[in-house]
Amino acid sequence: MPWVAAGSPHGYELALQWIDSPEEHIAAAGWATLRDIVALRPDAVLDIAALKSLLARVVKTIAAVDDRVRMMMNAFIISIGSYVAPLSAEATAAAKKIGTVIVDMHGRACKVPDAEAYIEKAKSKGTLGKKKKMVKC
Repeated sequence: MPWVAAGSPHGYELALQWIDSPEEHIAAAGWATLRDIVALRPDAVLDIAALKSLLARVVKTIAAVDDRVRMMMNAFIISIGSYVAPLSAEATAAAKKIGTVIVDMHGRACKVPDAEAYIEKAKSKGTLGKKKKMVKC
């Protein structure tokens, strides 16, 4: 339930702990929580430098992590690029460096979104930087 953690005052700190977990589902929950936090919280309260560092971490490590974590890292890039205006260009550059994210969906019809295309869509719709009121799916 990353959306619950994202709404908590402790969500950011928890997410940073979770992304370092060797357990796939915990690490994925950490990245999903970060994804939701940047979609909810105003840019003024976000640690932009730390988020920029996390983007660099994703670029460096995404190819070596488990599928679920890879999907959430990709979603984190999309969220940064779509909801954090000061980092949109950096997120687009990260998406370009990473390229297509491949995840084994175990026969399901789900697809991994193209981060660069999603960020570009937010720009073209004029919603870049517009925050969500809630992130629960």
